[in-house]
Amino acid sequence: MAHIEHEADRLALIRSLDLLGLQGAPDLDRITQLAAQALGAPMVLITVVEEFEQRFISTVGTDLKATEREISVCAVAIESQGVFEVEDLSQDTRFANFRTVTEDGMRFYAGAPLTLSTGVSVGTLCVVDFEPRRLSDAQHIALRTLADLAVNQIQLLRMIGRRDPITGLPNRQQMSADLAIRKRRSMLGSMQLVVIDVLESGASNRLTQALGPGPAESIVRQAAFRIADLLPVDAPLYHVGVARFAFFLSDEDGDGLLGLLSAMRKRVTMPVHTHGLDMAASFHAGLAPFDGDSEDDAMRMAVTALHAAVERGVPWSHYEAARDASLRRQHTLATQVDAALHEQQFHLAYQPRLDLATGQVAWVEALLRWEHPTLGAVGPNEFLPIIETTTLMPRVSQWVIQQALRQLADWDALGHRIGVSINLAGADLEDGRIVERAFALTEQYGVEPDRIEFEITEGHWLQGEAVVSQLQTLRTLGFSIALEDFGSGYSNFAYLNALPATAIKIDRSLIDGMEADGRRARLVRTLVMLGAELGLRTVGEGVETEAQLALLRRWKCNEAQGYLISRPCSSQDLRRFLIERVSTPASTS
Repeated sequence: MAHIEHEADRLALIRSLDLLGLQGAPDLDRITQLAAQALGAPMVLITVVEEFEQRFISTVGTDLKATEREISVCAVAIESQGVFEVEDLSQDTRFANFRTVTEDGMRFYAGAPLTLSTGVSVGTLCVVDFEPRRLSDAQHIALRTLADLAVNQIQLLRMIGRRDPITGLPNRQQMSADLAIRKRRSMLGSMQLVVIDVLESGASNRLTQALGPGPAESIVRQAAFRIADLLPVDAPLYHVGVARFAFFLSDEDGDGLLGLLSAMRKRVTMPVHTHGLDMAASFHAGLAPFDGDSEDDAMRMAVTALHAAVERGVPWSHYEAARDASLRRQHTLATQVDAALHEQQFHLAYQPRLDLATGQVAWVEALLRWEHPTLGAVGPNEFLPIIETTTLMPRVSQWVIQQALRQLADWDALGHRIGVSINLAGADLEDGRIVERAFALTEQYGVEPDRIEFEITEGHWLQGEAVVSQLQTLRTLGFSIALEDFGSGYSNFAYLNALPATAIKIDRSLIDGMEADGRRARLVRTLVMLGAELGLRTVGEGVETEAQLALLRRWKCNEAQGYLISRPCSSQDLRRFLIERVSTPASTS
């Protein structure tokens, strides 16, 4: 049983190190050539003994690349502690019937196992002759020395791709290989994986743009060894990202782990002097438990915890299954948006905006809804941020525009002439086609552009020249532009000057409670007055009480939207609402 486990470990190591990829390496070829000269052998091989084959990654005296393992003397030699030598293969019952002996004429064999630093033998350096012979003591030493040289060269060649060039630490691939070896050796009990970020990406990018990569690399390098100095000797540190490190400890060390992290944070965030500057690394960590059944998922879990720490502004965070399930659900939804479009899982709801001067409905906001076949109703606050990060956002928005305009045309036919407001995301303007798509749909459904309002929300995406140009073109064609959630951010006032807005929608966070909060009420009144001064329509969002509605009407706000007036509803329910409003006096809600 122990031999079987050892063999599985050995074969896995051959695959994880991709030893067969070393075939033809010049550094190994020089070793076989030296062995042929030093030992006077017509054939020298560096072999890798696999499950069914013996592969040759460097040869002298043959063009063969492999033979069957069942006729491989090396398969026996790798089990020896020193040089394995057979003076005459034809006289040894173990090998006398091998085809290489009976047909190819092999007689002499001497091989030294190639044993890596892990203690696992993966192949041999062997010499072959076609006459019986024996090596002298000096030749035995030479063969063993050359085998050691071959091992060192193999490990050096394979360290490329297994070590980070900045810190010299083992990388993520090496960590995966080490975990796999520990698992095969039944050394993975209950463990904790810790992943640490020491430099925020924004800070790193700014530093690199200003001074080149040197300072950021210096910070990462110094932070790495501050962490490594605090780790137990049996817990190697791995460099698993640009400024990200990982280590794992037995759960038995768990009681001291938080103390260790606290010490690491203190050490890592101490000033780093580099390139004439005193700078400091940051520190965020994620912790995830794992065992022999979950090591493949451990890195993902720890990174999930790390991002939770960053989002919450805390030094570290433990893995949370509930948060992970939410992220996985988001991924699932993102992959099913295309199917939702094709299978008509999306539909629109409409929320009316009340004209406070006439008491009638002049505009409705089109709101996207998703009825998932297995998850049921998925809220827009959950799925819209997901869609906005994908390339499908423009397609979804085009579907929304098309459905909304088709509905407008239907309402027109029934005598209800209103406008529709549609939300746009940054991704909708990235490909530069929103103008042509929107205008083509107005012509297709016979709806005037001035009855279409596009709502945009504050964000960095609004600052690009191409975005502003498209919004200006939409405005020139007659479309309206509304700034949504106005008053909730720091930059919306600057947008009033930069963007061709026709309306502002005062954020619900300001409307909520303003009837009992004089400061908030004065702020909303000021925004309404500002809108009037600039010739902008003003819309109060999130109106839920009669007192809020009365204040907006008193301040000459143009429109109100919220549950007091109507919840989002179907097109049929909205039509009934429109009919009811025809006979409602302007002085009532």
